Amino acid sequence: MSTGARGWILWVALGIMSTDALISLLPVALEFVMDALRPQRRGYSSISSKREETETEDRLVPNNWVVIGLLLSVVIGTFLVWLVFGHEGIKPWATLLGFILGGLLSIIGHVPLLFMMHSY
Repeated sequence: MSTGARGWILWVALGIMSTDALISLLPVALEFVMDALRPQRRGYSSISSKREETETEDRLVPNNWVVIGLLLSVVIGTFLVWLVFGHEGIKPWATLLGFILGGLLSIIGHVPLLFMMHSY
């Protein structure tokens, strides 16, 4: 669908949806950055510096498992997409970009929950 009317409609629609999602993500990202910089700017630390966990330390998944799992899944996923579609189909850089954008845009589903949490 890279040529003709169907391809034109597909890529324009995909561009509009991606742009809309990224614009919707900007207020959340800006609020996160402002909240992160606010205590340092005023010269005081947050009220509760102690992290609250709902599980004990021995029941939590180690961070290195999460990072290794994420990297392995991205590498294996990129390889499988390349294997299925070939070199002329979907380029590996496009698949990696898809993983990155997919990760960022997945936050959009959590935006209402974040705003509900800030209202308390």
